[in-house]
Formats: sequence, structure tokens, C-alpha cells
Amino acid sequence: MKIFKKRYLFLLAATMFLFSSCLTTKSAGKSGKKPSGTTSASGSGYQREYIDTSVWNLKTLDTARNVSYLTELEKDIILETNMARSNPKKYSEMYIEPRLKKFEGKIYLASYGRIKTKEGTKVVKETIRFMKKQKPVPILAPSQGLTKAAKDHAVSQSKTKQTGHTGTDGSTPSKRIKRYGTYRAMGENITYGVPTAREIVANLIIDDAVRDRGHRKNMYIKDFDCVGASFVNQHKVYGSVCVMDYAGQYKEK
Repeated sequence: MKIFKKRYLFLLAATMFLFSSCLTTKSAGKSGKKPSGTTSASGSGYQREYIDTSVWNLKTLDTARNVSYLTELEKDIILETNMARSNPKKYSEMYIEPRLKKFEGKIYLASYGRIKTKEGTKVVKETIRFMKKQKPVPILAPSQGLTKAAKDHAVSQSKTKQTGHTGTDGSTPSKRIKRYGTYRAMGENITYGVPTAREIVANLIIDDAVRDRGHRKNMYIKDFDCVGASFVNQHKVYGSVCVMDYAGQYKEK
């Protein structure tokens, strides 16, 4: 993660996940009875992971649900982000700690495949300790300008083998975000090959194999107040790419 302490704060992080075997995908909640006090959304083959509404106040946290420029998955990525930001301890208890039982050595048994990690359960335990101490930070509002910036990068990378923050046109995150507005602080996270909203957010928080935990830091920057998300189910190496652009005091053109 690079930080430039001049007029603006730039926070960047990117990660990729390597599959150790063939990719398999399962829809959340496909088998078993739906538990009480939960909500789900489906349509066009997409089904949201169950959310316990006795714990999570969707009226407050689901800030992107009524916008027209995001897919249901992208809206859920923002929702999961707000859940994790608003109550880190509870998010860890419900969605991070259970992962400890899903490892075979350093292989994480995700719902969508066997994922080869570098740190195994060690980094998950570190994340749990972090989440217990992390104070809540403000939730994020959706931004069309930030979504356009994220989509520019996600769509262009989806057609290539490229990873990282430099665009196929040579653009930086700052340049892409400035196409659509101005900001006081900004950051960008990218994941590759992760197909669900909860797994995307959890993976960014855990930040396996990233020494400075740059993704995790981006997730908990208190100065960020808005976000854009773009998920493209295509990438020549990893199968999918998700770009999240964050900003503080962002003013769209």
C-alpha cells in the first residue's frame, strides 16, 4: 500500500487468489431450510447470501439497494462492506471465525472451490484479533462516479491476463476516479477469482499473503464515505475481477 501525504491520501491494494483444483460454485442456501430472521434476494440466477436481520439493520446498512447502476451482486458487496465497517466484532464472529473449520492445512475449502492460501489459519486468527479491537467506522454510500471508475478498470482487465492497479490504457486509480469527480482521499481494492459478495469482503479483510494488510486497511479507513464497485465475471487467468474504489468528500462532475 502506498501513501502520499501531500494534498491527497492515496491507498491502493490488490490481491489475487490461485485455485488449487477445478473451480466449483454453489448457490448460498440452496440446500436446507431457510433460518428464521434472515433475508435473501434472488433473480436472474443470482441469490444473495442469508443475512440475519435481527443482527443487521438493512434499512441503515443497505445503502445501494435502490440505485439502478449496480447489479445485485455489486449492491451486496457494498452491503457486506457496511456490515463489516459498522460492527467489526460481530462480522468476525459470524463470517470470519467459522472459516477456521474449513481448512485442510493451507487449503481453504470455500463454497466455490479449494483455495490455496499462503498463510492458512494463522492469518485468519490474526484477523479475528484485529476485528475484536477494531472500532466501527462510518458506513459507505454508493457513488455512480466511483462505480464508473471501478468499471473502467474491471471491464478492461477482464479481457486480458492483466492484474494490479495500472489500467490497460496506463491509467492510475487516481486518474480513473478524477474522470468522474474530485476527492480528498481515495483508495482501491481488487480481487480476482472470488465469486460472492461475502467472500470478496472477507478475503479483503483477511488479506492473505499481503504483508502490510493494505486491503484490510482500506476497508477500515474512517475518512472514506462513499464507494463504487464493479464485478465482471470474466478474466483470462482468474475467471472474474472485482474492483472497489473508495473516496472521502467525493464530488461527482
